[in-house]
Amino acid sequence: MPKNLQRFTLGLMIFQLIFWTLVPMLSHHAPPLDVTEMYGWSLTFQWGFYKHPPMPVWVVAIVQQVIGKNMLSLFVCASLAISSTYYCVAWLANRFLSEKEAIVALFLYALTIYCHLWSTDFNHNQIQMPFWALSLVCLVIALDTGSNKWALALGLSMGLNALSKYTAAFIVPCALFLIIYSSYWRRNLSTKQFIIASIAFLLVFSPHIYWLTQHQFMPFHYVNERFDEMKSNNNFLNILDFVGNILLAHLVLFLAAIFLYRKKTVGVGVLKNDQIFVWTMGLGPVVITLIIGLFVPLYSRWVTPMLPMISIVIAMLLRGKFIYLYSKKYLVIFLVLQILFGLTYIFKDRINPNQSSRGNYPAPEIAQQIYLNWHSLYPTKPFKIVSGGEWEAGYVSLFSPDKTYVFTQANSILAPWISDKDVQDCGMVMLNPSKEQLDHFESAKIQEPIRIINSITQVETVLEYAISPPLGDCQLK
Repeated sequence: MPKNLQRFTLGLMIFQLIFWTLVPMLSHHAPPLDVTEMYGWSLTFQWGFYKHPPMPVWVVAIVQQVIGKNMLSLFVCASLAISSTYYCVAWLANRFLSEKEAIVALFLYALTIYCHLWSTDFNHNQIQMPFWALSLVCLVIALDTGSNKWALALGLSMGLNALSKYTAAFIVPCALFLIIYSSYWRRNLSTKQFIIASIAFLLVFSPHIYWLTQHQFMPFHYVNERFDEMKSNNNFLNILDFVGNILLAHLVLFLAAIFLYRKKTVGVGVLKNDQIFVWTMGLGPVVITLIIGLFVPLYSRWVTPMLPMISIVIAMLLRGKFIYLYSKKYLVIFLVLQILFGLTYIFKDRINPNQSSRGNYPAPEIAQQIYLNWHSLYPTKPFKIVSGGEWEAGYVSLFSPDKTYVFTQANSILAPWISDKDVQDCGMVMLNPSKEQLDHFESAKIQEPIRIINSITQVETVLEYAISPPLGDCQLK
């Protein structure tokens, strides 16, 4: 990678890590939903969870070992994922574009809404962003060089990609089409490369496959449930919403393309073989998703990791015109836009407090009160288990000084790391318990509800909870 592009890429990565970690820290009193769920799962090592494969959960666990159990660690995870994606996007842009075009393509990609306003709730889509882009980097180099080492890297990166989210599979038919269609891209390919990549993939992904067989393939049941929830939707309207969200997410990029359309072409042309790769691997997975959308409902955020090459696609269409945006003036515009997006994020709660009820929810105060109530009842017993919804139980655990495990919905199928014996020995706080849950844990007693006035909305928050007392020697560490 040229030094100038390296310098811009490193600067952008540092900016993302600092600015888009600071912005949500300034605006959130409580953690977002998805990352709270990742945190709750991160307290125990597993090869899978009832909704998804495990990669983002592992990342949260590793980051918290360094930074500690706090909201900062959760927002850093998102910034790390996106800044890592920038490096891969920069490499891909450099492979297919001139240096100046590559720098512009990188900065336009950074203005994608997935990299700022929708970036802070770390989840499976976000962690897949760098691994998706890395898989494309390894694919290009493996096909360019015929190297067995890069075939190994491709298999490993695809394994990590699939451990992030199963939609990694959409890369495979696109790559096969590329190889079958283009003699150029299969010129260095050998059977040995294919075998090496396949074995490397299986080495990474097979433990998760084994986990699936031991847990009734639960993530697939979850996907079916999501489809059932959305089945009343019109698939055609869903596709329009999906495409509309893609256009919205890349609005700055498309506006830049419109602005540049009438400019004089200054590039030296685009190699046909490069075009084939960029069109196929840059847009192919989205095309597959849209085809699937004819038969099943689509959710707009599923496209988040699939388009790391979108600015490269536009740059190729404009054939060199991205160079017009390579100037200090447009760098300043980039920074101004980022600051405006940051301010919008920071003040969104004040603009519409009810729209951002989780962000300004009194989660730390509730968690502190529950922790104090537990220790007033059982001063010598650590607070080890909290049950409830992923978010409610998650934030109580996050803000608890003890290591408190999240027992999702008090259900050992959803949270197999907690057994009924653990509950009997360690005790448990049950948030918003259902009658069925109270009947199952007969020793649980309903407590006086927690009442806290929200400092922003001035609305009283009421949380019902019960406590199942610790009756034995707790073995949870």
